[in-house]
Amino acid sequence: MGGPRRRRRAWVIGGAVLVLVCALGSAYWWSHTSGRIAALAVAADVPAGQVLTDRDLRTVQVAADSTVSLVPASQRESVVGQTAAVPLAAGSLLSRSMLGAPAPPQTGQAMVAMPVDAGRFPPSLTAGSTVTVVAIGTRQDSAPAATPSAVPGGSGPRWPGVVLAVAPAADGRGGAVVTLRMAAADATDVAATGAVALVERHPGEN
Repeated sequence: MGGPRRRRRAWVIGGAVLVLVCALGSAYWWSHTSGRIAALAVAADVPAGQVLTDRDLRTVQVAADSTVSLVPASQRESVVGQTAAVPLAAGSLLSRSMLGAPAPPQTGQAMVAMPVDAGRFPPSLTAGSTVTVVAIGTRQDSAPAATPSAVPGGSGPRWPGVVLAVAPAADGRGGAVVTLRMAAADATDVAATGAVALVERHPGEN
């Protein structure tokens, strides 16, 4: 009689432990996924006009309440085969506004995509904004971010440009990948510089 009772007791204890493990696992999963969705991000640099392949995309978990129009990971098949309307930088989140037939730059102009750290561009920045790019030194991910207003008046080269697209960086640190249209010579310099800040200006100002 003792044997069957001991086995039943072991089964009960084992079942209780299993339920506890499942409950803890569910709580852990919920705490790490609640309020987040699977969205598409750019896995490798893609120039404007190039057709997207599956290897150009990756899936990331992002905040579900993002104000940016993201592309859900479930729509991956519909994105593959589409054309990049602007240069896509690796690590940026994808939005539908970044897809379609690209508008070629006018003579003497070029498009350039650059990473900008959190706090170094106005939150209101959007396509069509007129900006000045200010070089502020070597890019260091661990360095504290400075706001554009904190940039000394005489520091670093400056280049004017117009924003074509703003995509949040997929690393979740609050930075963005900003695509600009500017003079071709300036675009080459901007692409070669380190950390930058973007100052939004009134359209038409020098």
